[in-house]
Amino acid sequence: MRICCIGDLCADLILPYGKVKSHLKKLKEGNVDFSEVLFQYGGTCGNTCAVLGKLGAHPYFVTDLCTDPIGQYLKHCMEEEGADLSLSKETPGKSNMICIAVIDEDNERIMFPWLPPGSDYPKFNSENLSGIPEEEPMLVFTGGMVMNNDPDSMNAVCEKIERIHENGSTVVFDLNVRAETYGMNRDRRAAYERMIAASDIVIGSGPEEFNAITGEADMERSVRKLAGQGHKIIARDGRKPVIVASGEDWETVPTEAVFVLQTIGAGDTFNGAFLHALNEGLTLSASVRFANEVAAYMISTPGHLSVPSDYAERMELLKQNNLKKTVL
Repeated sequence: MRICCIGDLCADLILPYGKVKSHLKKLKEGNVDFSEVLFQYGGTCGNTCAVLGKLGAHPYFVTDLCTDPIGQYLKHCMEEEGADLSLSKETPGKSNMICIAVIDEDNERIMFPWLPPGSDYPKFNSENLSGIPEEEPMLVFTGGMVMNNDPDSMNAVCEKIERIHENGSTVVFDLNVRAETYGMNRDRRAAYERMIAASDIVIGSGPEEFNAITGEADMERSVRKLAGQGHKIIARDGRKPVIVASGEDWETVPTEAVFVLQTIGAGDTFNGAFLHALNEGLTLSASVRFANEVAAYMISTPGHLSVPSDYAERMELLKQNNLKKTVL
C-alpha cells in the first residue's frame, strides 16, 4: 500500500544557545570551542516523509510548495531523501516560513515560527489537494500543523481526509497540538474533532497534547477516552513506555535508554518508522517497538534524522516475532 503524507514543509534554523553558554564559561578556563547555526529542512510532515524515504518507503508528500529559493531548496531536499512530490502543487510568489529552534543547556528545544516578508503558513485548498487519489486505498498520514487557524485551509484538509477515509484508506493523525504557539480557538478545536473522527490511529506526545484535546486533567484518562471512541491510540511521553490502546485493550512498549545528542525530529522519526512498519504488516505494538528503536538511534546519533543502517534486519526480526498481522 502506498503511503501519502499531507502537511507542512518548512526550514528549521537551529540555534545552539545552550552550547554557546557552555563555551563562554569554558573560555574563562582557557578552553576554546565553537558552535554552528544549522539550516535544514523540517516540519512534522517534511521530517516524517524524509524518514520514510530513508527507510525505502518512497512516500507521496502533498504540501504547499513555495517558489522562493528556500522553497525550491526544501523541495530538492525532500526529493533527495526519497519523497515523491508529484502530487504537490506550487503556490507562485509565496515564500517559505522558517521555524527557529533554540536549544537549551539540556538539549531541549523551544520553537518559534517565523514568517519572513511574503511568507505564510502552509495553506491547503481543493486545488492543491486535488491530486490526491481518493479511490486508491492508501496509508495516509497528517498532523496538527495543518491546523493553522485558517478556517478555509483546515476545512479543506478535513474534507479531503474524510472522503479518503470513507473510500477505504487508513488514516493516521499526529495531534502535534502546539497550543502554546497556535492556541486552541473554536475553529481549531472543531477541526481537531473532525480529523480525529476520520482517523483510525491517533498519535500524541504527553499530557499537554492529549489533555488539550479531551479536556481531561490526566493523560491516562485522556487516552482511555479517545480509545473508547473507537480509535487506536499511540501515546508517547518522553522516556516513559509508549502506551498502545484500542478500546479496552492496553499495553505499553518500553523506550530505549540512550545518550541523547539531539531531540529535534525525534517524534517525526518515530512517526516515519511507525508508518513504515505498519505498512509492512507489523502489529501496532511491533510497529511501536520498531519506531522506538529508530527514534532512539536518531536522538543518539549525529546527523539530520539518521536511521540505522540495519533497519531492514530489525524489521525482519520483528516480523518473525509478529503474532498477528495488522490489516490496513
